Amino acid sequence: MNYRHSDRVGAFIIRQNGLNGYELLVFRQADQATTAIEIPGGGVEPGETLEVALHREVLEESGLHNLRVIRKLGTLQRCWLDTHNVACRHYFLLEAPPTTPDAWEHIVCGNGSDAGWRFLYFWTRPPSLTATVGSWVAFLNAELLPELYGVEACHSPEAPR
Repeated sequence: MNYRHSDRVGAFIIRQNGLNGYELLVFRQADQATTAIEIPGGGVEPGETLEVALHREVLEESGLHNLRVIRKLGTLQRCWLDTHNVACRHYFLLEAPPTTPDAWEHIVCGNGSDAGWRFLYFWTRPPSLTATVGSWVAFLNAELLPELYGVEACHSPEAPR
């Protein structure tokens, strides 16, 4: 059986707030009464590397550019047996400057299906995200995002510090 494979990227963007803690950038769709909180991300175009797609999607969906990639957080794979589609979502942690606005509205650019949509961006902390849904929520934990949870990254005894 042949499956169609697609790659997608997702951006966990953090910034340091005035209290030396970190906040996560999220958005809601402005034109819908009740929408889920989301993070920027989207499809990888043919011939694009994951990192190039990541920066392109962040720019198209938020207007932010030149963000520092801290690390790749991991990959989730989803398979739909009825359509024979397989999607791999690659999640990355990026850092925005502390001077990034507290909130803004952005109209999505590019040629994707979300072009022209209005997104309302704001910063938040994990306790505010308990009712959030989506595959990206699997990465919302202190082990993968110690910066966001205010804990020091864990090191095994053999790992260099």
